[in-house]
Amino acid sequence: MAETWKNSLPVLFWLVIFMLVQYFKVPYEGFYGGLIIGIGWFLLIPLLESVGVAKSALQWFSKAGILAVFSAAFGLVGFTLLKTGAWWTLIVEFGLLASGFFAFIGALVSFFKWKS
Repeated sequence: MAETWKNSLPVLFWLVIFMLVQYFKVPYEGFYGGLIIGIGWFLLIPLLESVGVAKSALQWFSKAGILAVFSAAFGLVGFTLLKTGAWWTLIVEFGLLASGFFAFIGALVSFFKWKS
């Protein structure tokens, strides 16, 4: 399948939103950060699939996205219900760190396994 610039429009749109968040200095720790990161991982999946990355690599990116969105949801619940204390922020940060680790594994797998 031929790759065109139109296939990358969702990722480009996500990058524009991320740049606007950076420009207007919107705090994106916890809920917003997990949501932005999770959506970014999920938007990479169709682009990588159209390029020809193996399904096992895409599964790692979907795991990374699920973990980031779950971490964001836990951060939202923790922020609204447990405003005092910082133990829940450690869980959110660990979830985002693990999400990045899963995406790194997915990137390594995608370098070595391509569809034939």
